[in-house]
Amino acid sequence: MFADQAHIFVAAGDGGNGSASFRREAHVPRGGPDGGDGGKGGDVVLEVSAGMTTLADVRQRRHVRAQPGGSGGRRRSHGRNGTDVVLHVPPGTVARVAERQGQGETVAPAELGELLAPGDRLVVARGGTGGRGNVHFVSPTHRAPTHAEKGQPGEQRWIELELKLIADIGLVGAPNAGKSTLLAALTAARPEVGAFAFTTVSPNLGVMELDPEDDGERTAVIADLPGLIEGAHEGRGLGHAFLRHVERTRVLVAVVNGAAADPAADWLVVEEELRLRDPALLERPMPMVVTKLDLPEVHDRWPKLRDELARAGRQPIGVSAHDGTGLDELRAALRDAMDEAISREAQVQTAPAVRVHRFDPLVAGWEVLPEDDGLRIRGRRIEAAAARIDFENEESRGRFQRTLERMGIDAELRRRGAEPGTMVRIGRVELEWGEEDDA
Repeated sequence: MFADQAHIFVAAGDGGNGSASFRREAHVPRGGPDGGDGGKGGDVVLEVSAGMTTLADVRQRRHVRAQPGGSGGRRRSHGRNGTDVVLHVPPGTVARVAERQGQGETVAPAELGELLAPGDRLVVARGGTGGRGNVHFVSPTHRAPTHAEKGQPGEQRWIELELKLIADIGLVGAPNAGKSTLLAALTAARPEVGAFAFTTVSPNLGVMELDPEDDGERTAVIADLPGLIEGAHEGRGLGHAFLRHVERTRVLVAVVNGAAADPAADWLVVEEELRLRDPALLERPMPMVVTKLDLPEVHDRWPKLRDELARAGRQPIGVSAHDGTGLDELRAALRDAMDEAISREAQVQTAPAVRVHRFDPLVAGWEVLPEDDGLRIRGRRIEAAAARIDFENEESRGRFQRTLERMGIDAELRRRGAEPGTMVRIGRVELEWGEEDDA
């Protein structure tokens, strides 16, 4: 896994338990209930930090847990809320529920959201709400309830984070085509440069002034993307790890290694990989540069290579990052390409997003399913209710049993063959079915 991906476990804090307490004051021998509510558990939150360009820092924290809420107290005192945990991520981060959830469990991957601009926040695990104290359960016929709710469990899940860099201009080409050297010549970035393939294993970013005479008011972020080889769309080389980064760039720059044995053929391989990834990528503004014109052999073959690429519909710019040849022409071409990209964006009429609502029968409903050694009750409402019951408390058990009867679950359990000793599971709660209280 590269520094632009992370697989981490996030656990929000559980809500604090409500209190089952009674007033104990002088001259008030039979004080009423005064149990306070539990505090909310802390959330796990992603927040965009403008200065970050990789997920390396996040990957170092394999398990992230927020603080639980405090328990309620006497005199209706409210438990403290748990502190949120904030993970800082770079712009362009996509968060989704991971298919692999540990202990062999798999779920359908689901996108949680994406964070694009500095300051954007996304809650990836919500803290549980605090349980209510016994003061909430007073009724005209029940003046001294001992029942108080437990806090709701916080959400916990494995999530995957994937970075898709948000850059204005992306340099694409075969390995060792000179992309990193070109980035350093156009910007103040200082990427690692070497005379071997895959020197770049993580995208580098730099900022270029589009109009130097305008005091740098117009700038563009340039990304030097790792080299693409044949089969990259299938994951070969650095394939999938970095092809995703071209998806958000406005302009692509075709970088051709002038010193290669067959520069035009090398580019055709890259072009095909882009097409196989997404044919729309080839429709973006894409100036072409041929690098290393300072080398005598490249300088000598340049006229022939330029004509060959021109016959293929390209107008290449010959450059040398070492002596500055062609850089001014390239800057002008990049400025024009950016203007074209911005113009295209303005002309695109985006249709309003259509929100699709799908009925989930388990939101308010329920079902009873057989398991190897018992029965399981599934349904969001009943699972949440079970999580908040203190089964050590007789009054609380009675309230939960009446809930099962009111919802019809009790009858379904009996129909499914529940008998003394049958294990009944509801969410994280495990109960042994009994004759005396039936749950």
